[in-house]
Amino acid sequence: MNISVVIATYNGQKYLEQQIESILRQTVTPDEIIVCDDCSTDGTAAILESYKQQELLTYVVNNAQLGVIGNFKKGVALAKAGNYISLSDQDDEWMPDKLEKCANLLKTIDSERMPCMVYSDLMLVDKDDNILNMSFWNEVGQQEKYQHNLQTLLFNQFVNGCTMLFNPALARMFSEIPNQVRFHHDDWIAVAAFAFGNVQRIDEPLVRYRKHDNNVTIEADKKPRSRYRSIREQLLKVVKGQDDFLAIRLELANLFYGEYALKMTGEVKMYFEKFLSLQKRSYFFKKLAFRKMVMKFKIGN
Repeated sequence: MNISVVIATYNGQKYLEQQIESILRQTVTPDEIIVCDDCSTDGTAAILESYKQQELLTYVVNNAQLGVIGNFKKGVALAKAGNYISLSDQDDEWMPDKLEKCANLLKTIDSERMPCMVYSDLMLVDKDDNILNMSFWNEVGQQEKYQHNLQTLLFNQFVNGCTMLFNPALARMFSEIPNQVRFHHDDWIAVAAFAFGNVQRIDEPLVRYRKHDNNVTIEADKKPRSRYRSIREQLLKVVKGQDDFLAIRLELANLFYGEYALKMTGEVKMYFEKFLSLQKRSYFFKKLAFRKMVMKFKIGN
């Protein structure tokens, strides 16, 4: 299995070397490391040039900023044809056996004809590498306690791009991700994998996922979760007319359904249509639907 690691960078000099080194130390050596830099103004390009001179990676600097989605799309497009793809952020750190464990599992479900993907949990760390939570899934809502399938994914994203390893069939769908949207590239490609292919999860953290001021996917100043704080914030949003629960998930589902409905099986189509029927329902109805879905697929039921 030839693996292309695709890294998207933008002003990432602080942690970039640590991340690249963790990729170079993998027990399974990637076939290539491709970096797309989105017009960094710090020392990122100098770091990349140093590794390029050692023939450890290749990189390109975009002529104009593409944004996170566009940058990853460009990197995946530059990968060797037929290679498997592993996405990497610029500020994390991979466990030494990340690629090996992902590749071994992917081999058991792989198919030339359909999209296949494996992914794992993450360990949440702060800017100084102190562990905040051994499970990112636990941190963002006890996602480890229910089954991961298309029905639960429509409600809540639990597949982080930096944990993914996916086959060429899914890589070919990467270019179809919309650019100017509120969700991320990993949201779309995860839905594609669950809707049309084979997916398996690894219930252990294979990435040290860094929470800091410049992180684009989690809030750096987010306080530890508590049930009281979560409920209070939700109620305040309702009172203030800021009912955005499921708004981004519904936007994603709408666009994905519009693009692929004709290719969906009847069962998959039904899941999308049932989820999209929530669009005009109240905040509390949506919360109840989400709760029922989690309980339906709770592990151990």
